[in-house]
Amino acid sequence: MSAQSEFHIAGIEKDETGTIIKSERLQPDILILDIQSHGMSGEELAPIIHRRSPSTVIIMLSDRDDEYYVRLAIKAGISGYLLKEKDTDILASVVKIVFSGGYYVSSSIIAKFFSSTVFGGQFPEQKTGQNNTLFSRTERNIVTDLARGYSDTEIAEHLNFSKGTIKNYLAAIKHKLKLKNRVQIVVFSLVNGLISLE
Repeated sequence: MSAQSEFHIAGIEKDETGTIIKSERLQPDILILDIQSHGMSGEELAPIIHRRSPSTVIIMLSDRDDEYYVRLAIKAGISGYLLKEKDTDILASVVKIVFSGGYYVSSSIIAKFFSSTVFGGQFPEQKTGQNNTLFSRTERNIVTDLARGYSDTEIAEHLNFSKGTIKNYLAAIKHKLKLKNRVQIVVFSLVNGLISLE
C-alpha cells in the first residue's frame, strides 16, 4: 500500500475564492496550498480559511525560501512549509506529521535560518572526510528520526530501544558535537550531510 492510498482527496480548486468556499463546505482535515507568484498570498489566505474551517490544518507549497515569508506563513497559522523544487517527494510524510499535531518546515530553510542565527553564521568546524565516521549507524538513525519530527517514544519504538536509551544517545551526541540542544543537532547534521531525509 502506498502512502498516498491512506488519504482521501476531498477536492481540488484552482483559485482563492473556490478554495475558501470549498474549505468551508467540506471542512477538510488537511489543506495543501500551492502558492503561485500572483494572486492572494498564503499568509493572507490561511487566516480566512481558518475562520471558516477552524479544524483544517494547512500545508503551504512555495518557491520562496526567504525567512521573512516563512515567518509570515507560520504566524498566519500554517503547520507545514515546503519548497516546491525540493520537498514534494516528502509531502505524504509531512501530511502525517501535521495531522498528528506536529509542524514541519523544509530542512533547507531550517538550515539556512539556524546557520545565521543560532550559530552566528557558521557551524562548529568539521574536518574534511570526517562526516562519514562522525555518527554510528544507530546515532544516524536516531538523529534522522528526530529530524522527521518523531518524539523520543516514537524513536524508541521505531528502533527497538527504550526511551531512556534514546535520551542517553542524544545527550552523548550533543556532547560530542558540542551543541546546545536538539534543534542544533538536527540542523548541524543536515547541513553537514550526516543524515538525509530522502
